[in-house]
Amino acid sequence: MPCEGLITADILFDCANPSIGGLETDVLLINAEDINIATTTVNSTNKTLITNLALKATKVGFLLQGVKQINGTSYELVKKEFGPDKFKHMFTGVILNPSAANKLQATQLAEGGKYVVVVEQKWKGAANADAFQVYGFKSGLELMTMTYNSKENDGTISFTLESTEGFEEPLLPMTLLETDYATTKTAFDAKFLS
Repeated sequence: MPCEGLITADILFDCANPSIGGLETDVLLINAEDINIATTTVNSTNKTLITNLALKATKVGFLLQGVKQINGTSYELVKKEFGPDKFKHMFTGVILNPSAANKLQATQLAEGGKYVVVVEQKWKGAANADAFQVYGFKSGLELMTMTYNSKENDGTISFTLESTEGFEEPLLPMTLLETDYATTKTAFDAKFLS
């Protein structure tokens, strides 16, 4: 199917499920290289819907525990002169305790890896079908900032993962729905262990 840049359906408002902001507290960070692209499936009629997120054997996502609304996501359009426009995906996270174990993981984030972030939104849509979102699925996100100040934010470590310039995502963050909400939540809670 050629890219034509044309919309093909109405964009409707579901008044029974009005949008709300925010994320559930726990987030999964996945090494991009650990995703099994061959067995991950995307819906054949909606390229923004992952129907099975598969990791390579023995690989898992890693839990970033949160509280309240300290973790966040966003995305923005990036205009391209020589091709289709793309999207910059962004994740802002907080490491709540600057322990030696957590600082080791923070240091490893800075060693140049690419990451995929899976979040559960507060807004879940009709039948909870839009609860889980995947950021950085195609190109991965990289660590862009990390800050600590003993006099600010209760001494936590703040960081951002973002699409890098020139390697933005071709799609908006992808929705993840493996059969239904319960099945997807079970996979998320198991950290997508294969």
